[in-house]
Amino acid sequence: MTLGANMRVHLVRMIILTEPEPEIQMSTNITSSLRSVCDWGRRINPSNDTDPLHADLLLYITRYDLVLPDGNKQVRGVAQLGGACSSDWSCVITEDTGFDLGITITHEIGHSFGINHDGVGNTCSRSGFMMASDGGYNSVDLTWSPCSRQQLFTFFRKGKAECVKDLPALGGSLQDWKPGLYYGVDDQCRIAFGNSARACSFTNPDLPACRALSCHINPDDNSSCKRLLVPLLDGTECAPNQWCLRGRCVSLDELSSSVVVHGSWSSWSEFTPCSRTCGGGVTHRTRKCNNPRPAFGGADCEGPDIQAGLCHQQPCERTQLDFMAEQCSQTDSHPLYLQPHIASFYTWIPAVGFAKGDEQCRYTCQSQGENFIVMRGSQFVDGTRCEPDGPPPFGSTAACLKGKCQLFGCDGVMHSGKVRDVCGVCGGQGSSCTMTSGSYSGGQAREYTTFLTLPVNATQVYIFNTAPLFTHMAVKVGDDEYVVSGMGSMALNMTHPSPLDDNHLQYRLYLTPDLLPEMEELHLLGPLQEEINIQVYRKYGKEYGKRTNPSINYQFYTPRRNSDVKEVKGKWAVFTTPCSASCGLGVQRYFHVCVAEDTNNPLEEHNCPTPAPPTPPHTTCQLPPCPPRWEAGMFGPCSASCGGGERVRPVRCVQKLGADVVNVPDSECSSDDAPDAAEKCNLQHCPARWLVSEPGECSAVCGPGEAKRQVSCVRPEDGQDVEVDQSFCSKEIRPSESVPCVVDVCPIGWESKKEDQPALKSGLSPRSRQTPVYVWSPVISQCSKTCGNGTLQVWFSCVDHQTRLGVPDFNCDSSSKPPPQSEACNPSPCPPVWRSKQGVCSVTCGGGVATRVLYCAVVTEGEEEEEVVEDSGCTDFPKPAAVVSCNTHSCPARWKVFRTSPCSVSCDLGVAQRTVSCVQFLHGKESVVPEENCHTAVKPATTVPCLLQVCTFRWEVKPWSQCSVPCGYGIQSRAVSCMGPSNPEPISPLFCLHMPKPITIQGCFNDSCADVPTTSDVTTADQTEAKASIPEEQLPPNPTEIITVLQTTAPPTPGGSACGQLLLEESGTVDLRNVSRRCTVSIGRPLDEVIHLKVESGSLNCRRKESVAFFDRLVLVKKCEQVAGSELITRTNVLLVRQSLLAPGSGIVFTYRSQKNTKKNHYQDCDIQLFSSSGVFENPTTSSTNHTCRVLINAPPAVKIRIQALHIGLVFNSTNSQSTFIMIRDMDKVKTYVFKGQQLFQWQSSGNMAEIEFHGDYLHSQGSFRAEYSFVRL
Repeated sequence: MTLGANMRVHLVRMIILTEPEPEIQMSTNITSSLRSVCDWGRRINPSNDTDPLHADLLLYITRYDLVLPDGNKQVRGVAQLGGACSSDWSCVITEDTGFDLGITITHEIGHSFGINHDGVGNTCSRSGFMMASDGGYNSVDLTWSPCSRQQLFTFFRKGKAECVKDLPALGGSLQDWKPGLYYGVDDQCRIAFGNSARACSFTNPDLPACRALSCHINPDDNSSCKRLLVPLLDGTECAPNQWCLRGRCVSLDELSSSVVVHGSWSSWSEFTPCSRTCGGGVTHRTRKCNNPRPAFGGADCEGPDIQAGLCHQQPCERTQLDFMAEQCSQTDSHPLYLQPHIASFYTWIPAVGFAKGDEQCRYTCQSQGENFIVMRGSQFVDGTRCEPDGPPPFGSTAACLKGKCQLFGCDGVMHSGKVRDVCGVCGGQGSSCTMTSGSYSGGQAREYTTFLTLPVNATQVYIFNTAPLFTHMAVKVGDDEYVVSGMGSMALNMTHPSPLDDNHLQYRLYLTPDLLPEMEELHLLGPLQEEINIQVYRKYGKEYGKRTNPSINYQFYTPRRNSDVKEVKGKWAVFTTPCSASCGLGVQRYFHVCVAEDTNNPLEEHNCPTPAPPTPPHTTCQLPPCPPRWEAGMFGPCSASCGGGERVRPVRCVQKLGADVVNVPDSECSSDDAPDAAEKCNLQHCPARWLVSEPGECSAVCGPGEAKRQVSCVRPEDGQDVEVDQSFCSKEIRPSESVPCVVDVCPIGWESKKEDQPALKSGLSPRSRQTPVYVWSPVISQCSKTCGNGTLQVWFSCVDHQTRLGVPDFNCDSSSKPPPQSEACNPSPCPPVWRSKQGVCSVTCGGGVATRVLYCAVVTEGEEEEEVVEDSGCTDFPKPAAVVSCNTHSCPARWKVFRTSPCSVSCDLGVAQRTVSCVQFLHGKESVVPEENCHTAVKPATTVPCLLQVCTFRWEVKPWSQCSVPCGYGIQSRAVSCMGPSNPEPISPLFCLHMPKPITIQGCFNDSCADVPTTSDVTTADQTEAKASIPEEQLPPNPTEIITVLQTTAPPTPGGSACGQLLLEESGTVDLRNVSRRCTVSIGRPLDEVIHLKVESGSLNCRRKESVAFFDRLVLVKKCEQVAGSELITRTNVLLVRQSLLAPGSGIVFTYRSQKNTKKNHYQDCDIQLFSSSGVFENPTTSSTNHTCRVLINAPPAVKIRIQALHIGLVFNSTNSQSTFIMIRDMDKVKTYVFKGQQLFQWQSSGNMAEIEFHGDYLHSQGSFRAEYSFVRL
């Protein structure tokens, strides 16, 4: 140890002061404060050192803000140097500032054992050690300086510490476990900053985690933390499998000497009240693994930390969905800030179907009409029903608890795993019921026919119809309420009354790939509470054949009438509480309990019919009259804080008559046991003080002088000041027996002699009474305040000494004029007044209300400080209103979409019109205002794309016929037919008129009729070899042919044909002379490059319509004259060069090279360029919301691109179905195709360039789309 001594500190007694001790006087005089604590400790501390309760040192811990006489509030403790073991100074005072209190206590104990501050009277550094004089001790290592060690040794060597040598009674051993195992970071924050504080949710990378305590002070503000520069307690967990030790966050490997600490549970808390009054609330209790916390590799606590059960399960008048909807609607008045400082208001409804599990329990609601979901609070009320991620077992209940969706067994216990059998019996074996099954294929045309009536208590009902093309089922509850279908048309998927409600009915309709009805299902788990009729509707009668018949099968379970298993039946029994009074008139209350019909033993509530009968009203109970008794009130304050006072209380004889307590004559009560109405209090001696009399007559006639007064030492006793010996009062602060005084301002020329008699200055002639004398006279202003320490101004003016009338200042001696000054006045405190603290306004604009907390307070120090008093102190003043108006200015206008029209088409991609209006919120109401009030730049589109379904009827095209001529230009035709979803034969074209009919005739060209050289053998051989490398099972049927395109790795030499090639090299020379056929060459480079092309030579005949065209995605340039020497630089990374049909000897030779694009780029960083002949690509993603991402595919000329979607991993709903889609642009036809939803697709271009553009959620979900592409030649 750095102190050089092995000292153990034992706590022998701890006294918690619930009320102020009059003897302890805490003030700015810390010496006097320490003296009062030591005096009080000497009185309560046994004087015998051998007494087990005797303490060698008294430690007084307070939250009083200690302050030095010079106003310094940085002091944290006070002790007498070397005061340990002394009779007068064996005490210390420390200020409680949190867990660094232990450091303060150690520092002050060091003073008591004669250790001075480092650097004060010694050569040690003033900081870095425990006794640092400026508070700069090392709060981590907590070491002592050599000077401290030497001073402690000297203190013991001189025999000043004899009192600490006796051993206290040792009970048990010191605990080796670290304090952080019992007090986590949250606990340390609560101790340091109050009960609402908790650990900071973010860290400061510049400050090690264990070096300072960082806490959120405001529970509603997670944006800021307050930091206390004290290390976390040793043993505090600072990271996974890491703990604080001496200010460092260390791992288990560095704690080899530490003992493994296994976690242990705290005791269970009390069960909470039921969270709901009906419909199934939750009551729960918790425990914590902090007794101690597991650490240093120890095991965590085993078992659950929470136990919960359902309560008040009788049904409510409202549904479970209504209960959730009510909580969502309570937030309608709470604004949503979609943009900074712009409040938006919406109508909130449950997000059933869009959120499940724990997410649903976190107060997730949906905006009505806007189709987005938001958390509107921390969590729903415990007991709110939720939808678990998977289907719950039969009989279990999913309910929210602390923001999580929990499963409760059929016995109402959370996670019990108790389920109902098929008969609906909790924990049953399935032997108390029988199964009923059957089928049905009848019914009447255009009528609803009841084919099955489900009885009460039926369970596990399953009905399905496999022929719903011309039939559909309906469900009728009671006499006239249809819950499924019933209006002559098939219902959509639904759950009645909602997925949250018990015993709900679930209807599902399944479709074929052609979107025709394939099967419909009905599920009812039961037990049913009333009869339900299942009906079928058929569109056509039996005369139309079996295809129009329904094909319905069903099965369900019903209880056995004579079951061998005796079913437990319950009944509601009324029980009565004991009388609420022990004498006189009381009250008895009634409550219902579910009991067995035969044994009256208590049963669970679900065994009795629901709901429970109404509870009878309470009744009165009459016991023998209560005898008179004495009743004593609370003692009032003591009449004196010391020296013997008296406190009194009211005492009266009372008797209880019915519900009232009345006064009766005192003679009715026994005088022997009458309580005392008064008692002595504060009998301890008061500290003596100096008492001065009023000053006597001033010794001067005018000007300054002295006045004598009597000074005596007095002490209050029994309410009177009694004079005592002056030795009881401190001589250092004895008042003077004379005080200065001023009678009046002496006239100029007067002075005071030693005998204080006025006389004329020598050398001055006496003035007659007629000669005026002028003097400076004070003029005093009014006090600035009528109470509470005001100030007044004093300045001086010239007056006639005899008449006291003012005269001009030049009559007086200006050199003797006193300066103006300020003086205190009216020090009496002001009466209390009403003050307030205003809360947050209910809205940020448009007129809201705010609640004010009103309190009565005394205002001091220029209204900068206040002292809160009882409200009764302000009864003389009218109390202000608690609710005031706020933020009455108008809200900024915003765009709002009110309604959307139906899609313009019945199938495939169309458009829908939306009504968009400018609205403004004012005085709690949203109104439509002129559009000029809203920003036009952010107005939502009034036309949006829509895709209802894939069209069932479609045009089918046949292959083109051969060209009408063997060479040159001709025509070719093809057949186009309208095809249905299932009929293989063509049908009437009227069914396909919703789509444009493809063309049936087009022009064609079959080479020039002149002699034209055939394709080189090299190209044919290469293509044949490439084709042979493709496995046969991957080859598509003719006439489509997958090709591997020649992509040159070296620039073509002059004379070699480059026609039909895709050139990817960064530079090259292309010779298109003597090419008699139409020739197209494509050049491709990376996205950040452009292509510089120069025509080196060229000979084209414009009259023969010979020309060359250059196309780079954005610009088309066509030339036939002055071609040689022309240059161009593309805007993009691709270039298509097309030379028309030429006569022999014509053509161009051009060179090209690529260079970096230094101008505006037409691509985004997430765009992808593909040139290879086949491959697989995924959707590119971006963090930006200002642009989209594309995949660009370029093939050689005369080659087309086929894209086959392999995977779509997004989930589409009403929120993203309109904004999330894929657009494919066919650059040859300049036509765009839109693909929405999860349907996989195949697409083929008409030219050699395609762009795939992604929108919505595709931009932020990597891998959500994957497709295969390949180059094909028709």
